[in-house]
Amino acid sequence: MPRVKAIPKYEAVRTTIDGHRVYATPLGLKPSVTTILRDDSKFAGWRKYKGEKAADEILQRASQRGTWTHDGAEQFLTTGEHPPFHFSYQPFYNSLRPFLEQIEQPLLLEGAVWNSDNYAGALDCLAYMPGDGDQPTCIDFKTANKPVTGSKLYGYELQVAAYIKAANFVYARQGLCIKKGLIVVALPNKPFQIHELGRTDINQLYCHFLEKLEDWHEKNPLPDNYHQPMSRGVA
Repeated sequence: MPRVKAIPKYEAVRTTIDGHRVYATPLGLKPSVTTILRDDSKFAGWRKYKGEKAADEILQRASQRGTWTHDGAEQFLTTGEHPPFHFSYQPFYNSLRPFLEQIEQPLLLEGAVWNSDNYAGALDCLAYMPGDGDQPTCIDFKTANKPVTGSKLYGYELQVAAYIKAANFVYARQGLCIKKGLIVVALPNKPFQIHELGRTDINQLYCHFLEKLEDWHEKNPLPDNYHQPMSRGVA
């Protein structure tokens, strides 16, 4: 089977209901993957430990470096040119750059996906890597000051598994059946960290994600009469 050369890119409308990020999809309102996986009690404990002001500053810096790094990756994969960077974020992009240069064919960048299992999200990248054959890899870019391990890494694994299942649902007509995921962590002035998920990993992780999803929906019922058109292009 030949590789898919292009798929539609969907831009979903995002809104917030009771502090939860949700997407307006063709199937109605769906909570975001990150909302489902967020541990509010743990987050509140962390904020208390750090102090509100310090916690806000940490979150702002993390958000800014993540946005810069994601935007830089998207620009390179779209144009083939490495963008100029703010000096604070250049070390993170430098870490990621060798990985970006390995990518053979980007298929989708920052695209909305959803699933009949009642969730949605925006995945970072679908692309063909060396040796991928006819199916692309789902790639999630992260930034961190040190290698990611433990529960944080497991949360990222659940996130990628959910994105893969949603992408397979949305792009089933195009013949996509993604069987591999990569978590790529940019580390300042260090080689990137990479973690691979295979088909068995993805299926097992998705079962755990569905448990969290069911629990979330039981605690957070959403209105079922909100629908919003989605814009569409070609990735």
